[in-house]
Amino acid sequence: MSLNSALSKVPSSVAQIKVEAGANLTSYTTSTVTFLGGAWTKNELMAAIGLIFVALTYFTSLYFQRRREKRDQEFHQHRLNVKRQSAAESENS
Repeated sequence: MSLNSALSKVPSSVAQIKVEAGANLTSYTTSTVTFLGGAWTKNELMAAIGLIFVALTYFTSLYFQRRREKRDQEFHQHRLNVKRQSAAESENS
């Protein structure tokens, strides 16, 4: 199937909208890349990327620390319950 035969089956308004949308997307993408490449030097870009990684590392560490604290608290409660049961059994004996 050729492009002309495929486009002949599609209403012209739909094809035109798709072409315009593709052109707009290409334009915005090119503008963004040009802005990032021209507005920031390599050092500024690397600093921004480093800052993003610092934030990701901090929040990842915070997440796993909270999980560890929750797990430690549950383990502590379990040990207390075992000691209480042991003390209760020794009193009953």
